Amino acid sequence: MIVSIHQPHFLPWLGYFNKVFNSDTFVWLHNVQFRKNYFQNRAKIKNSDTDQELWLTVPVKASLSDNIDLVKIADARWANKVIKTIEQNYRKAPYFKQFFSVLTEHFAASEYLDQINYKTFMVLLQELKYEGKVMRMDELNIDTLDPNQRLIEICKKLGSNHYIAGKGGKNYLNTEQWAHAGITVSWQNFNTEALQYSQLGKSFVPSLSVIDCLFNNGADKTRDLIMNAWQVEK
Repeated sequence: MIVSIHQPHFLPWLGYFNKVFNSDTFVWLHNVQFRKNYFQNRAKIKNSDTDQELWLTVPVKASLSDNIDLVKIADARWANKVIKTIEQNYRKAPYFKQFFSVLTEHFAASEYLDQINYKTFMVLLQELKYEGKVMRMDELNIDTLDPNQRLIEICKKLGSNHYIAGKGGKNYLNTEQWAHAGITVSWQNFNTEALQYSQLGKSFVPSLSVIDCLFNNGADKTRDLIMNAWQVEK
């Protein structure tokens, strides 16, 4: 069984879903330290007028020691602002009407960032027809603090002998420990410049939230890009 593990992101990019869709089980690692000004509460979309990146941000109140699952929303008005921004920039996209409501209906569903991220993530997986399983970290009862050993323990708990790691994992994964545990590590190998799809505007902007591709190309095309654009390096 192939496992991948990642911290929650708000409306993640295609590469995040590539890891998920190449896995039989994906683990939602939400009880680790929150990272300020990162993708856990932000996503990039395209400004349809300027062809530039535009940030969508969920305002939060969090200290540096807070775990992701304890981070609260700082301003309840965020949902209306983000919904309006998405509508302004994608209302002319071919598949906007099909997915807009189903993707934004959970924005105001909770005062906790993790709940917002999880609900919208699960909606995206449903629309993209993910056939694997999603496990939340708090379901696994693992309290190891060492980042490398924590991932190994997750794989062991799930009975997995194959783990998909992001490129950043090369900075801290001890591959000898993984080999000793009998778990194969595969690395995602991206060439984002080679990934292009139909977009509103005059020029292509890469590495945006999955909603950019979904609104512009529909679920089937988005799923094909997620599954086939990059291969897992073994």
